[in-house]
Parts: sequence; structure tokens; C-alpha cells
Amino acid sequence: MNVTYSNHSMQYLSADCIIPIEGATAYNSVLAVNDDGTIDGIFDKNELSGSMYEIRHYNGILCPGFVNTHCHLELSGIEGLIPEGKGLDAFVRKLESVRKSASVSNILKAIENAAYKMEQAGIIATADIANGNTSLDFKSKSRHYFHTFVEVFGSDPKYADTIFEKAMDLKKQFETHQPSDTVSITPHATYSLSEKLMMLVAIAGKDSLLSIHHQENDDENLFFEDGSGPLAARRKAFNPDLQKFQGTKKRPLESIAGHFDTFQKLLLVHNTVSGQKDISFAEQYFKNIFWCLCPNANLYIENRLPDIDLFRANGCKITLGTDSLASNHQLSILEEIKTIQNHFPHIPLTELLSWGTINGAKFLGLEHTLGSFAKGKCPGVVLIEKADIQTLKLKPETTSQLIIPAHV
Repeated sequence: MNVTYSNHSMQYLSADCIIPIEGATAYNSVLAVNDDGTIDGIFDKNELSGSMYEIRHYNGILCPGFVNTHCHLELSGIEGLIPEGKGLDAFVRKLESVRKSASVSNILKAIENAAYKMEQAGIIATADIANGNTSLDFKSKSRHYFHTFVEVFGSDPKYADTIFEKAMDLKKQFETHQPSDTVSITPHATYSLSEKLMMLVAIAGKDSLLSIHHQENDDENLFFEDGSGPLAARRKAFNPDLQKFQGTKKRPLESIAGHFDTFQKLLLVHNTVSGQKDISFAEQYFKNIFWCLCPNANLYIENRLPDIDLFRANGCKITLGTDSLASNHQLSILEEIKTIQNHFPHIPLTELLSWGTINGAKFLGLEHTLGSFAKGKCPGVVLIEKADIQTLKLKPETTSQLIIPAHV
């Protein structure tokens, strides 16, 4: 779909409605965008009547480009290989075996294909987890904005230095193709690092973004309570000589928070079983905390969703992620929003879209450029088609596509 260019180096786009994210939903309005993608403003159609304005009308909703705050592009080659609904422990064990069997050339092709579809569907910036360098080749050629989280784990303290050095080396590899402030070493989960390794990561990540898998199921709470459950068994399987973890009698985040500065910018990912205690502690201890929801992956793995209304009641800064094609059928923020709307129909679309745009931009420190149709930003323009415009509800057949790219 081509956008008409006027003689004034400006594109004028109208739609059934425009959702600017910051500001009221606009009807009978026109979005003015410079040829370089910079937003000039939203105007009443009557202000722009006359032959000098070539207004291109779309059937649907216009909104800013989406921000995906949790993705594992390097797992794109595992699509459809892990059965659904078997729980996290079974998922992780199966993931270990299928990862080893995938060929590098297939993985590289799958990454390229998945990223292309993700961008077409309107995602303009992505926080992506890396355990190796398979996504490096694609990222070095892509104009897409990536923040790469080099993820570390290892429960045995005697390997902490070695694991950390490897992570530093991988970080340097990514930094040859990405600005250094868009690459950080990050902990995998609350339970999967020795205290020494967690400390090394916390010190290294003090001035950068951190992301951590958090409370994806009840196993994590059990493990920290008294050292029991499936996580303890998996830890034993991977580290047979390691002394049994006795538990902390505290909640997962509370058990590790002391390693981190209270001003650390931190993204907690999944939060499927997070309760009021967890939210209260996190919001009080950390001054700059974000909560990432990946609903389709939660349903794929555990067949359950977080208590999203609890996060809303606590005024949490919610962002959205797609997780990976190992645990999802597509990498699409629109599909994540559809799933939330199906289960929580009372949450307004404008609020859901703010989670998938401006909140993600704020976490990445890109809110001055992305996330809303404020004048001077270059957030990209997404067209959402086949939605119910009267009720602002998405339907199963609703689609999204990027019609103007973003510039960071």
C-alpha cells in the first residue's frame, strides 16, 4: 500500500480513527507526517480541506509503531517443535534437546524470516535475548532497532568468572555492530545464577538496562521458599556436585534484589504468578521497574495468564513481549493485545496499545523518539485493519501492518 506524497514533502493520512497514545483518540482527523517519518501533528480534517492537501484515507486505526520488550530471535528455528501446555519444566528440558539439533543455516534463515514478519506487522524496536551469536549476522545488516541482552546463567559459583568472561566476549561481538549502550549482560532468571555470578552481572549492568525472567510459574516460589520442587531437581540434574539450595524463605525478587542498585532500570518478564506481595516489594525497592507480559507464551507453556488487573491496580508500568517462536505461533504485539483483550475485555484498547508502544519505548529510553504521535517524534505508523471501530475492540481477523517506518 503506497502512501501519496504531496508537493509539500508531507504525507497526510486519515483513518476511521487515530490513536496517538499521548492524547485523545482522534476521529475525522488527519495525521501529518514529514517524508523522513517525523510527526508534524494531528489536524481536524476541516483544517486541511482544499486541493493542496492530498489526503490518503485508510479503513482502520492508525497508531504508532510497536515496541517488543521480550524476544528470543535465536530460537526462531524451533517453531512448532515443542508441544504446548506441558508446563515450564517440560518446555525447558525439550528446548535443551531441540536446540542442539538445529542447523546454523536453518537458524539464520529462520531469524531473518521471523524478524521480517515481525517488522511487517508493525514492531519497530525489539529487546532481544542472546545466548550466542546467531542473531549477530542479521542484526548487523538490519535497520531495525535492537537492544541485545546477552543472557547468563550458571548455578555453580566456581564457574562464575568463566561464564561472565564468555558473556563479556559475546557482548563485545555485538558491540562491533550495535552501539555499546544497546547491548547489556543480563541474568536469565532469579533462580539460575549463583550468588557470585548474579553479583558480577549486577555490577556490570548498573548503568545499563537489565531484563530478567520472573515468576513464570509456581516452581520459582517453591524453590526460594525451601529449595524444593522441579527447579531444585533440574538444578541437581545440571549440577550433580552442587550443594542443595536451602531456600531463602523470601519471594524470588526479594531474594536477589540486594545485589542491585535501587535505581537499576529493570524489566521483569512473564510475572505469571506474581501476587500483591511481589508487586509491593518490587515497586518499593526499585525506582525504575517495568513489567513485561508475554500472554501467548504463557498460554503456550503453562496455559495460564498473569492477574493483569492486579498490575493495573498497582499502577505498574506494563510492557508487552512476544517471547520466541519456540513458545509462540508468531512474533506480533497485535496478537498479544488480542489475547489480553479476549481474557480481559474490560481493558480499553487505548491502554493496551500504550503498553505495546510508549511504555516499551520508555523502558528502552526511546520515549523522545518512539511510542506516540507527538510532534517531532519518528515512531513509525501502523495500520490496524478489520477492528470494530465503534467499540474499539479487536476481532480474530484484525491485522496490523507498518505503513511508515520509524527512525531512531
